[in-house]
Amino acid sequence: MPNKKKSLPIILSVVLHLVLIGAIVWKFIWEPNIPEHKYVDAPIQARIAQAPKTNPPPPSDDQEKKREQERLKKQQQEKERLEKLKREKELAEKKAQEQAEAEKRAQEQAELERKKKLALEKKLEEEKREKERLEEEKRQQAEAERKRKEEAEKKRLAEEQRKKEEAEKKRLAEEKRKKEEAERKKREEAERKRKEEERKRQEELERLQKELEAQEGEFFDAMEGDVKKAQALTELEKIKAQIRSKLVRLWNKPSALGSCTITIKTAPGGVVLDTIIVGGDDIYCQTGIAAINRASPLPYSENPDVIEELRTITFTFDPSLKD
Repeated sequence: MPNKKKSLPIILSVVLHLVLIGAIVWKFIWEPNIPEHKYVDAPIQARIAQAPKTNPPPPSDDQEKKREQERLKKQQQEKERLEKLKREKELAEKKAQEQAEAEKRAQEQAELERKKKLALEKKLEEEKREKERLEEEKRQQAEAERKRKEEAEKKRLAEEQRKKEEAEKKRLAEEKRKKEEAERKKREEAERKRKEEERKRQEELERLQKELEAQEGEFFDAMEGDVKKAQALTELEKIKAQIRSKLVRLWNKPSALGSCTITIKTAPGGVVLDTIIVGGDDIYCQTGIAAINRASPLPYSENPDVIEELRTITFTFDPSLKD
């Protein structure tokens, strides 16, 4: 756009020169008798060219005077026309210069306005960046404060959790100690009862033995059978008590209430061949089977009658076993 404005005076000057040249050509075409003139651009100076000398017949004085008057008149007209063209050219150049100056001033004003606008935009941009910087700084401070509080809360919760876990460990350790103590006492009591029962059975056996020895004749064989049977019965109960004690000791009682009855198939030597769930709660059945597998081989006897009795054992796991 500025290049177009700068080229406008040049275009006007060229147009004026073309108009001037066209006028001169038109003059020569339509007025051939006018002597040839030479025109010089900027500044315009008119000069009358002398017609080439010929040798026409000498005119009369009146004719000569008339031609001279016409020539002078035309010369004056041409001079006035050229002066008019000169004034028009000067006026056009003046207008072009004024327009160029006006355009220059407009450009300068536009440039000034542009610079002002750029300065204002720069200032606004700097203010915007400063505002964003302050907001970002504020946001970072807030984020740092949030993280600090979050970290402090995490530490507090971790410490609280540590204390809870420590207290829980102590509680569980105490419960375990009490449980082990109770189990120990229970085992001791069971062992005491077993020994007491064994003592009573032994006393009963000795009593029966004495009675057998006191018998005579036809009752001897029958009495001997009864003694063997009592001996087998006593050993079976002893083995069952040992099996029960071992299963209870290796059983992890569930925290929930329930029970489970399981049939145990054994082989000679106390080896567990199979376990069959008769019925009960899943958790009790699972922990019962696990205890049976850990207890294998179970306590056993060399007595064939006892072995036969122990081939199938039905055992019920319930919370009372651990009481």
